[in-house]
Amino acid sequence: MEIPVPRPSEPAKVFHHSCFAMNTRFSLVLVGLEAEQARALAQTAERHLLACERLMSRFDAVSPVSDLNRRAADEKVTPPDALWEILTLCQGYWRQTRGAFDITLWPLTRCWREHLQRAEEPTDETIQRTLLQTGFHRLYLDEAARTVRFQSKGMSIDLGGFGKGYALESVAVQLRAAGVERAFLSFGESSITVLGSHPHGPAWPVGVGNLFSPQDAVHTFQLRDASLSTSGTAPFNAAGGPRAFGQIIDPRSGRPIEGYRTMSVASPGGMEAEVLSTALLITPAEQRAELLSDFSAVSGVEIVYDSNAGEFVPRIEWKYGS
Repeated sequence: MEIPVPRPSEPAKVFHHSCFAMNTRFSLVLVGLEAEQARALAQTAERHLLACERLMSRFDAVSPVSDLNRRAADEKVTPPDALWEILTLCQGYWRQTRGAFDITLWPLTRCWREHLQRAEEPTDETIQRTLLQTGFHRLYLDEAARTVRFQSKGMSIDLGGFGKGYALESVAVQLRAAGVERAFLSFGESSITVLGSHPHGPAWPVGVGNLFSPQDAVHTFQLRDASLSTSGTAPFNAAGGPRAFGQIIDPRSGRPIEGYRTMSVASPGGMEAEVLSTALLITPAEQRAELLSDFSAVSGVEIVYDSNAGEFVPRIEWKYGS
């Protein structure tokens, strides 16, 4: 990723802030503001991110998501309004992506992680049994009562990257409401939202780094009032044997995507970018254009890493839009 640093002769004020939130490093760059105002906005953004984490984290034992995961298989649960809205958004994206985006996959992820840590793959029988604990069609949202019920024992939800996209999008809304015209927001360089233009040009150049040489960009997006998300198949565990199984699970087969590859998607909103970077990685290349017909102003690139004499060489396998 190219870090926006002002030139010495550039008069625009640039304010940098970073903190740890939602299990990763959050970075914020505000352009053209006085230091006091920028600092106040950064502090407000940090408080909002922590509130999002308290709402959505499955690692927080007292979060509404954890409460839902504990109780919803046995009884109807009434979540807070904010979580209800998030779940209905996720349901909509699940439908739009033909099931490729699904927040109920944690039991499968846990199953593969535990087996690969023992240098073995789960059996087909184990995968099929675990699949019965997943699937958004088994998550019942009662719109009239605004309650949630899991229709299978062992189910749980994990908002993961979607939660980061939701948080970035809501912080961007707050900044725009405060009159901010140019800003750069990043979660660990894999989830990014920008407002307006770069201090030195019409867009923010954001490079997709080589997995094995992060300082080298394989592709560069030019972002303006847009979001970018990158999903990839980093292996579960080095002890997993000769095949590289990534942490992106296909919800239909119950198996992880094999090999080393990334999907980066630029979209008008943070949530949509997160959804599509995962959904498109799972969806076969010949079906991606049809899936994207339900979305607008989207561009994307898939990078595949081929093994060559012990080194992994990147190539662009698929590209959509500009």
